[in-house]
Amino acid sequence: MMDGGGTLPREVIKWLQSLDLSFQIKNPKRDMTNGFIVAEIMTRYHPKEVSMNTYENGTRLGCKVDNWEQLFKLFRRKGLQIAKYDVDPVIHCAPGAAISFLFKLYQCLTKRAVKVFSQMEQPVVPAFARDTASTRLKDHEISRIEDNVERTIRAIDTLGMYHEERRHMKAFEAPFLVQHEKKMKSLKAGEEADADRAQDDLLGESVQVDEVTVKALQDVAQIKVPGREGETAGAGKTQKNKLTALGAQRKSAVGALATLQHPALFAKPAADIMRPLVTGIINEAEELSKIIDSRKDVMVSFMEHCRDSVPEEISVRVFETLSTRAQLLVDTLIKSPPEFWKVWSLLYPALVDFSESSVVFESVVFLFKRIGDLMRETDPGLTQQLISEVGLPSLAKLLRTAPEKRDSICEIVYCYTQQDTLNHLLVLRALKERVDNLPVYVSSLSCLVSMDAELGLLDEHLLDLYIYYALVAQQSPQPKIRVAGLSILSSIAAGSNHHKSLVTLIPSFAQLASDDWWEVQAQLLQLASHLLGRITMSVQASDRRESPGNEDEMVDGEDAADGERDLPKAGGGGGGGGGDGSEGDEEAVEGLLGIIGRVFVVSNSKNVLQVGLSALVHVLGDYPMLFPMYVSVLLDQPPEMRRRLLRPHEEQGVDLPVGKLTYVMGNCSRMYEERCVSDLWPHIDAAKTFSMQLETSPLDHFELEHMEVLSASLPPVFDEMQADEWLDIFEKVKQYIFVALVDPDLHHLSTQIIRRFWLCPVDRIATRSLEASKRTLLQALRILYNMERTKVDEAAMLEFLRDMHHQGGNVQLELRSVVDSFQETHPDEFANSGLASVFM
Repeated sequence: MMDGGGTLPREVIKWLQSLDLSFQIKNPKRDMTNGFIVAEIMTRYHPKEVSMNTYENGTRLGCKVDNWEQLFKLFRRKGLQIAKYDVDPVIHCAPGAAISFLFKLYQCLTKRAVKVFSQMEQPVVPAFARDTASTRLKDHEISRIEDNVERTIRAIDTLGMYHEERRHMKAFEAPFLVQHEKKMKSLKAGEEADADRAQDDLLGESVQVDEVTVKALQDVAQIKVPGREGETAGAGKTQKNKLTALGAQRKSAVGALATLQHPALFAKPAADIMRPLVTGIINEAEELSKIIDSRKDVMVSFMEHCRDSVPEEISVRVFETLSTRAQLLVDTLIKSPPEFWKVWSLLYPALVDFSESSVVFESVVFLFKRIGDLMRETDPGLTQQLISEVGLPSLAKLLRTAPEKRDSICEIVYCYTQQDTLNHLLVLRALKERVDNLPVYVSSLSCLVSMDAELGLLDEHLLDLYIYYALVAQQSPQPKIRVAGLSILSSIAAGSNHHKSLVTLIPSFAQLASDDWWEVQAQLLQLASHLLGRITMSVQASDRRESPGNEDEMVDGEDAADGERDLPKAGGGGGGGGGDGSEGDEEAVEGLLGIIGRVFVVSNSKNVLQVGLSALVHVLGDYPMLFPMYVSVLLDQPPEMRRRLLRPHEEQGVDLPVGKLTYVMGNCSRMYEERCVSDLWPHIDAAKTFSMQLETSPLDHFELEHMEVLSASLPPVFDEMQADEWLDIFEKVKQYIFVALVDPDLHHLSTQIIRRFWLCPVDRIATRSLEASKRTLLQALRILYNMERTKVDEAAMLEFLRDMHHQGGNVQLELRSVVDSFQETHPDEFANSGLASVFM
């Protein structure tokens, strides 16, 4: 059985013969086009669900479509992974489509894979016998597509594949063609030399030529033209100087194109590729189609009206469609740098016109990045040259005028840059020349350094550049530049292992602890936190290598560990870096803790403290001496800021934003990431610190902030090894918790905390805390029914007690005991209350 697309394997043929079909499949492309034989195959597997009376064995198109529609519904009911795009080519007798469909049907029904043996290598088709582009475009599979836009896109894809095949074929044949050309030239040169020698021998016997002495011209400029003496030499020299100067300047993107490779002859214009993609979207919006100027290219007209007249959702859809189909543009942009300049000039205004918070701006940025990634994969060298010579002039201007867009612009630049240290260094230097403004350049570096750290490209050369400009920025009188310099150092500390080069700089940036600009202090807290974390990691790694149990690992990793031999031992879980560690790192830890102690105080700016709370939570376990101030600062934060840090992200509503935030309006403030500290800090240490502060400074009663911090300090699951410690903490806070139980503002949090202890899976904690609560619960009931004060509604209290009673076990018994005691001591209040309903 053969088809235009190949031969059926023996196992598939045997499978078809075993089905005992009414007629044999001899030509799959012809026999399967109407689906009748496929329906008969399906009857063998699902006889009760397929009736052959509903299928017609005809050749009409309507008959074929009806049969296949029934089959497609059956495939979908049975969960067979066969889609309509598998069926459509079979209906239209596409070459190889029937064979492919049979393979897929065989695999779906038998759950066995088809063993396909590769055919023998076909001979290379000579150039004169190969398909042309027009032949490919005349494919009936393209012409039968009814939708104009889809047909155009299919044609573009086909044409792109054709040119890709030609490029591969030329690359494959080039060496043979060059060898053939050299061989032909050598043969021709040999024949001509033999002919010349024969002719010379013949003429030399009869003809003698007298030698003529000719004076050589030393300079073409010596030729004089009447009436223009002296002008020729000067004009040639002047013209050469102009061209040299023009090539050396290369200030504009248009001028830079002259130095790039010449455009290919067969590069399809980018406008022709984008036009059908955009036209289909615009035609769906009637009002928009009236605005678009038909005398201009549709993409040009769209960009002219994009900001003012085009709905936001339409703009986003256009840019997202171009991003999805960006692969179609890559071949043209690589082959023809002028086309790259046209596309860049066409799309660049969208980066300028839309604000950084607009979804249109995000979609445009994604489009630029997508094109850059695809171009870099195809031709990384040319792509980087294009961004350096064509893109940076305009992007540098945007970096100067739109500080809020710098992060996005820097991401675009690196998408067109080769991902290695040397090329990143070259682009940074090119950016320096284009920006020509130190504050803007340093701010851009603070955005780029984090990307270099993520890619692992921070070697000594890039580090030298970043640290140099960070130190220069620290001396700037402009606070935003000092902030950018500290941000560079913070990114290096957070994203790389090169913290040692920053430790030596601690005395220089420690002076900024007295800076009166809030964001400088915020960046200092982030930098100090990152450095403390890095020092602790190095200490722990050194301890593991030097421990007796890891002698083999230490020997194997001896060379790799040479750079970390001088690390200290962090005494007390890293507590301040004290102990028997090296003197240098002890001083570094002491200096960093000194910076934190000067900046991280309750009286400081709430924005500084909010940044510090998110940053320092990572080092609390290694430096527990920070906990007392940490808890004090957390308690003193405004309610909305504190809740953003204490509540997990999944519990936060729209009024509690998460992620990166700016704390000051305007384009000068940087963005800071807020963390849910209750997920990161050591819970037992947080709770101990909170309870010890209560012992040192007792309160009359808890406020909302105390209940929130205490609730956040409780772990998701209690550790049985810490049972005694948690019971001790409960003993210290229980009085406040049960007083809060009758407070209308604190009742809900109080019930949550009580439930965590009473219903704890650790039986020891549950039993002991329940016993310790009986007296305080009785006092809470007296307050609820005796004292004149603002109290929680009785219904809320009864609901809590009823819920606890339904838990059964010890909770039910102890709760009944407390209520009985209240009934005995306060019979009148009990009679007037609804406590009796708790046990019904």
